[in-house]
Amino acid sequence: MGTPDLQSLADLSNSVSIVRNMRLVPVSLRMLTELAIAALVPILPLLLLKYPVAELAEKFFAKLSGL
Repeated sequence: MGTPDLQSLADLSNSVSIVRNMRLVPVSLRMLTELAIAALVPILPLLLLKYPVAELAEKFFAKLSGL
């Protein structure tokens, strides 16, 4: 007798809990990091053609020591 009403209330409760768990922006920091890495990996060989490896390593380690 009251089962259909209780089931619809349970469905509504599940829907509300899903909406409450949603994020404002559907992007996480991990997703942005993976996207940046995927975009930069194809560019790396081009950098090696423009700048010598020793110069890139020198700049990289200079930035690391400056932190």
